[in-house]
Amino acid sequence: MGWEKRGNRKYLYRKRRIGRRVVSEYVGRGEVAELVCERDGMNRIERDLRTAEAAAARERQRNIDAEIDRLGRLTRALTYGMFLLSGYHTHKGQWRKRHDGSEDGHR
Repeated sequence: MGWEKRGNRKYLYRKRRIGRRVVSEYVGRGEVAELVCERDGMNRIERDLRTAEAAAARERQRNIDAEIDRLGRLTRALTYGMFLLSGYHTHKGQWRKRHDGSEDGHR
């Protein structure tokens, strides 16, 4: 939206896109146009604030997701270590207790 000076007067126009074309839409002049311009500015500020809040929320969620992933990797590593120390091994994706008495599975 912008003010255009024609002669000695200022007029308020909105620009909007229709397909590839940009179309000017006359809004008005004088006090009414100033109020419309002010309201549109406030609407723009509110929209920008909502956009910034949404971006901050997405960033917080990404940080939470990264922390959950890190804790999941740590939990898997600890679980794997505990099973190995307790005499288990994996066979076709399953944990099984060693019965041969050796820690590495070789006799």
